[in-house]
Amino acid sequence: MNPHLLEERVATVSGGPGLADTARARLVAHKATADACRHRTTERRAELERALAGDSTGHALDLMLELDALERVQDRIDHRLAELCDALSEPRSPRYGDAQPI
Repeated sequence: MNPHLLEERVATVSGGPGLADTARARLVAHKATADACRHRTTERRAELERALAGDSTGHALDLMLELDALERVQDRIDHRLAELCDALSEPRSPRYGDAQPI
C-alpha cells in the first residue's frame, strides 16, 4: 500500500481518551512494524543495486530473496494495519446486557 495513504489511514484513528491503552499500543506496534519493514526494504534495494553493479562483494541472490520476502510481507503488514485502523475508527455504540445498541 502507498505509505502516504497508509499514514492517512492511521490518522483517521482518533487518539482521544476513548481509545484504550491496549488499542493505542497495538496501533503503535503495527505502525512501527510497517515502517521498519519499509525501511529495511529500501536498504536491501540499495545493497542489491550495489551488488549487481559490481561495487560490492555482497551476495546478490541472497539479497534478492530477502527483498522478495520483505515485499510480500510488507503487503500483509500494511493490510493488517489498515484493518486495525478500520476497526479502531468504527463508531462505537454503548451496549448493555442484551448486546443490543441503545
